[in-house]
Amino acid sequence: QSEASSLKIGALRRRLDAILARRPGGADISPPRRQDPGYPLEEFISGTEITTADGRFFCAASTWGMGHCHGGRRLGDLPPLDMDGVAILANDAALAGLDPTRGVFLDTETTGLAGGTGTVAFLIGLGWFEGARFVVKQLFMRDFAEERAALLFLGELMADRQFLVTFNGKAFDANLLAARFVMNRLADPLVSLPHLDLLHPARRLLRRRLDNVRLGTLEGALLGLEREGDIPGWEIPQRYFQWLRRRDGRLVADIFAHNRLDVLSMVFLAACLTELIGGPCSGTAGPPPPDSDLLAAARLCIQRGETTRAEGILTDLQRRSGPITARQAAALLSLIHKRAGSWRQAVGIWQEMLAPDRDSGGDALFPLLELAKWNEHRAHDYRTALDLACRALAMLPPQGTAAEAEDLRRR
Repeated sequence: QSEASSLKIGALRRRLDAILARRPGGADISPPRRQDPGYPLEEFISGTEITTADGRFFCAASTWGMGHCHGGRRLGDLPPLDMDGVAILANDAALAGLDPTRGVFLDTETTGLAGGTGTVAFLIGLGWFEGARFVVKQLFMRDFAEERAALLFLGELMADRQFLVTFNGKAFDANLLAARFVMNRLADPLVSLPHLDLLHPARRLLRRRLDNVRLGTLEGALLGLEREGDIPGWEIPQRYFQWLRRRDGRLVADIFAHNRLDVLSMVFLAACLTELIGGPCSGTAGPPPPDSDLLAAARLCIQRGETTRAEGILTDLQRRSGPITARQAAALLSLIHKRAGSWRQAVGIWQEMLAPDRDSGGDALFPLLELAKWNEHRAHDYRTALDLACRALAMLPPQGTAAEAEDLRRR
C-alpha cells in the first residue's frame, strides 16, 4: 500500500512538472520577493510597533487640542454630548445617562466594500476624549498575520468604554469586526456596547433637505468641510494590496489621513445631530440649523415619545418662523395636545390657524377637518361640524385624492 501511494505521488509530481514547464518564465510560481522598503511606513505615519502575546502590529497615534477646527467648527466649542439626546437618536434607552467621555468613535478601512467573511479590516480607527484633547489611535495590520494581535489590542482598548459611535457601523463595521473576532476565536468586545449609528438619524433628520446622506455630503452641509485631495473609498482596498507587495509607506499614508478625517467628522456630526434634538436651547456655538431640520427633529422626538422636547422645538418654530413653517409646527403641536387629551390647547391652535388675519399658507384643510372632528365627537355640535366639513370639501384642491374627497363627503 505504501509503495502504491509513492507511485501515485510520483506520477502527480511529474504531471505538475509538465504543467509548470509550459508556463511562461519557467516553473517558478513563488510569490514575488518583497524588496526592502525605500519609503518606510514610519517616515509618513507617526506611530509605533505594538507587541502582544499573539504577535505584533503597527499603531498610529495623534491628538487634537480644543483649538482644532474641523470645517467651520472648533473642537473646543462642542458641548459635551447630551446622552439623553443620543439615546433618542439611537432609539436605545441604554445610552441615556452614560458618561459622554467614555464613548469611542470607530471607523474601519477594509480589503473590500461588500463585506463577507473574506473581507479584513486592515485599519481600525478609534477616537475618544481625554480631558482637553481628542485622541485618535489607528491599528494597522502590516500583513494579514498581524490581525489577531490587532484585534486583541482593540479588545483591551474597549475594556473601559461604555458606548460606540459609528457611521453605517451597524450594517458594516461592527458586523465585519464581529466576523473577524469569530474567525480568530476571540470574544467580540463591541457586541455588548450600546451603539449609535449616525447614518440612521441623519437620514431621518436631513433627507428632506439633502440629496443624500453620505458622510461627505453631511460634512459639507453641517460642518462646512470640503476635503481636498482625499483618497476615494473605492481606491483604498487596491492601495492596501499594493502595500502588501511593495511595502511603500506612501501608498497607505492617504488611507490613514482619510480614516482620521472620518473619525473626527463623526465627533462633530454627533454633536450637530444631538443639538438638533436639543432644540433652541441646546447650547450650540455654531450657526442656527435650518427650520426644516428642526421640524424633522420634532417629528423624530414625537415618534420616540419625547413630547416635551418636541413641544420646545415646535413652540420656538411657531413663534419665529415664516408662515409655512409656523403652520407646520402649529399642526404638529396641536396633535401632541390632542393625543394628550389637552383639548383646550389643541382647539385654540386650530382656531388660530383659521383666523382671518392669518396667512393660511394655502392649507386650511387640516384645521377645518380637526375642528369638524372635535365638534362632532367632543362638543356634539353637529351643525358646526357639518359646516366645517363642507368648507373643507369645497377647498379640496384638484390634485386631492378620491379617498380624501370621499372621506369629507362621508363626514
